[in-house]
Amino acid sequence: MLRAALVLLTVLAPAGAIRAEGIKEYQIRRLLMLKTECTVSGLQVEELEGGASRFRAGCENVSHYPDGVEIQCPNTEDDRECRILTARREFPHLRALQR
Repeated sequence: MLRAALVLLTVLAPAGAIRAEGIKEYQIRRLLMLKTECTVSGLQVEELEGGASRFRAGCENVSHYPDGVEIQCPNTEDDRECRILTARREFPHLRALQR
């Protein structure tokens, strides 16, 4: 019975949704919430050589991250080693237009 349920779950789940090991989506969302002004609208995962992972998040508020945010995690077992690769951008000329 348990085996049938596992097979059914595997068939019905979307590709990439089941990851038994590694960094979870909620961990990346939490990292972005705590360290950036990015409100995540979408998240893509890319597996790199050597077991590392790269995440690309789209942001709803594009004021500081218009092209999204990239996060690289060299150790897929520990989210504390993840680093934000995309620098925050400033647009001072837009503030001058508000005045």
